[in-house]
This record gives sequence, structure tokens and C-alpha cells, in this order.
Amino acid sequence: MKPQILLTFDLEEFDLPLEFGCPISEEDQINISNIGLRRLTGLLLKYNLPSTFFTTSFYAEKNKELIMDLSENHEIASHSKCHSGFKDTDPSDSKTEIERITGKKINGFRMPHFRETDLSLIKAAGYHYDSSVNPTLIPGRYNNLFTQRRVYHDIRTGLIEIPVSVSPVIRFPLFWLSFKNIPFPVYLHMCKKTIRKDSYLHLYFHPWEFAELGSIKIPGYLKTFSGSLLSERFEKLIAELKKVGDFSTISGFLEIH
Repeated sequence: MKPQILLTFDLEEFDLPLEFGCPISEEDQINISNIGLRRLTGLLLKYNLPSTFFTTSFYAEKNKELIMDLSENHEIASHSKCHSGFKDTDPSDSKTEIERITGKKINGFRMPHFRETDLSLIKAAGYHYDSSVNPTLIPGRYNNLFTQRRVYHDIRTGLIEIPVSVSPVIRFPLFWLSFKNIPFPVYLHMCKKTIRKDSYLHLYFHPWEFAELGSIKIPGYLKTFSGSLLSERFEKLIAELKKVGDFSTISGFLEIH
């Protein structure tokens, strides 16, 4: 069996500018995410790539038909109720709301911002797996250098935890910011090295990155290679990864592992 490539996307309202004191309306938050999502799904359709979308139930409620259509070819999972703020009832409430919209069972959860998660809440809500761990150091966010790097079972709850990929040994994060800000050959090399070591690769991005963000007042490192430039780079990545692996949703991956 070829290695599995897991493309995952945090499908949320584009509230990032608020973190930098830049006002943005709720309508614009949704519209920018929608613009990026349309460009992204065009690429996924072009290359027939099944993916997993972690959506907030807030976004899903605003885009019910879009989420229903997306669920026909991709896995839909929960990204809590809203991208900002959290209550203990959010994992359960978001699962119920997204299942009502899609008519399908929601198996996975990812906490916004990869914040530390009480897995007992995720288990109690009825999820099969959690993907809220980036097993690396991100200053100001989290220090997960001593968490397990590959997929594992949480002994206490029985949940499957599927961290996003980092490179072996040095644990260089292979997330969206790395893809945008380091030379493409270096990023690709670390992806392939991780695939050889782990027999799978788990990457995550955001649909809003595929919108043109040049006019948005956020730091340059966050909007480098947005829009069409990001799409071109993403297509290059897809072409290279297709040579070494097959693409799968998280649930599809877990069924065979």
C-alpha cells in the first residue's frame, strides 16, 4: 500500500484580522472564506483529491448548501462552534448542528488554534478521533515537543489522536505557515522525509488563504502566497505528493490503520 496523504482544512469564519486590531465585519469574514473555498475546491476537484474539512458550526449554519455539497466528496468534521471563544458544550453542540446540516455522522474534532483540549469532552460528545495537536513548539501558542508525533490512542478516553505532521527528529512544523514562508524545495524535502519515516503525511491549511489577501491589514508572513500565487504553489505540491502517495480523508485513513 502506498503512503497516505491527508489534506485537512480549517473551514472557519476569517476572523484572523481581529487578532491584529483590524476590524472586519461578519459578512466579510464569511465572504473571504467562501471566495477561498471556491478556488480551493476547484483544485481538489481537478485532481480528484478527497480531503477533510474541519468547519465551525457557525460557518456551516451560514453556508448550509455549500457544506452539504462539500460533504458529497469530502469528510466534514467539527472545528467547534465558533473560531473565537469556547464553552465546554461547544464540541457536543457543534457536532449536533453539523450532523443536522450534512445528514452524516461527524467523526472528528479539531480545536481552533490547536488550543489544549479536554479530551473527555470530545469523547463524551461522541467523536471517534481528535486532531488538535501540533507536536512541535510554536512560541506564544504551545509547546508540544514531548507529545507523541504520530497517530496514537489516548489511553484515558480511547479516542484516536491524529496530530498534524512535523518532520522527524527536529520536529519542524509542516503546517500552512511553513508552506508559505520557506523555499518550496525545502518544504517538499521535509514532507518526503516525513512520509518515508511515518508512511503517511498529515497537512493542514485554511480555505481563506486561497482568497486574495493583499489588501487585508495583517502581517506579511500570514498572507504571503495567498490567492492565485498560493494556488500555483499548492498545485506544485499536489503534483509532487501524488508521485509518492495516495490521498485520503482522515476517517478513510483510520479505517485501514
